[in-house]
Amino acid sequence: MLVVGNKPGEFGAYRDAFTVYDLAASKDKELVLIPGVSHYDLYDKPEAVGPALESLIPFFNKHL
Repeated sequence: MLVVGNKPGEFGAYRDAFTVYDLAASKDKELVLIPGVSHYDLYDKPEAVGPALESLIPFFNKHL
């Protein structure tokens, strides 16, 4: 499970998410793009963290 904001930043987290997703061997993988946020917004901004958790929690419940 990869979660990334769709606003590319300085350090390449947006671009790297696609590379990591493509390289992941598992068929049970997801790449979630959160619209309108950057990598840093995912640290502590409710408008970014909320949608991320909406994807992460069901994924973890299914696969862990």
